Amino acid sequence: MRAYFAIIRPKNILLTLLTQVVFMLAASRTNYLHIDWENIAIPESILVVLTCCLTAAGGYVINDLFDVDTDHVNRPNKRILKRDISHRAAMIYYVILTAAGQICGYAAGLGMGLFASAIAILLYFYSSDLKAMGLPGNLLIAFMSGSVIYVASRGIYQISQGYFAEYAFLAFLLTFARELIKDAEDIEGDKQQECETFPIVHGTQKTNLLTNVILGTIILFLGIASYLLVVAPFLNEQSPFHVTELLFPIYLSAVLIPVLLRAMYLTSKAHQKRDYKKISKWLKFTILLGLMSVLLSHP
Repeated sequence: MRAYFAIIRPKNILLTLLTQVVFMLAASRTNYLHIDWENIAIPESILVVLTCCLTAAGGYVINDLFDVDTDHVNRPNKRILKRDISHRAAMIYYVILTAAGQICGYAAGLGMGLFASAIAILLYFYSSDLKAMGLPGNLLIAFMSGSVIYVASRGIYQISQGYFAEYAFLAFLLTFARELIKDAEDIEGDKQQECETFPIVHGTQKTNLLTNVILGTIILFLGIASYLLVVAPFLNEQSPFHVTELLFPIYLSAVLIPVLLRAMYLTSKAHQKRDYKKISKWLKFTILLGLMSVLLSHP
């Protein structure tokens, strides 16, 4: 059973669950310490979370089914298929997870069901073809990462302040950058499978440059957001705001921006597999810090 649990990337599934729950709670606050529980749509919110988690879990399984040979080179110590789970058993597991995700999706509503179907189909073609094509696959995964945040809004009745669209955009950019780094980390195995990822086609130097451009765009976005949240109201001589309203822009500028700057520094020096592995973990940590920031946004 441990192998069936490990193959669906439990840490990533937990992060998906945590992300959606945090955004639903943050958007239902009346102040920093009080949540309007009646604003959370039950069972719709539960079905939305289950849809995303089950569909993502199925996606991880089908991805490993298509990546058996590549993972033999890139992650020999973490292989599960053929060692702990047979190909047939994994395919059945994939069908069960994906079907369960579809059922939850359509139970939450036609729109959510169609979304779940589209994502399941895209995940299949990502694993079979798009992943080896470089940027199209990277962009698809980045889009789906952002959509996890955006569809969380379907689990609440009224959005007071959730920044769903803004955070979905940031998640898209940050995931895009991390996908490039992961491709650079896996370049050896991908070459053997004749993949055409961005690092293989254009080299790691250009990969580092593109990654830093993306990270720099995020920093610029956060800088503008901090300005709009603090400086602009002050210059417009609006009524004084409470000190708690400063927590969010301070977190953006004093925590997230320095963390992103360190990611850019590490990327600029990266050349070897262990360098990219370190950056990938750092960017995952950055994603978690970004998720926590939504709790500081003013209700």
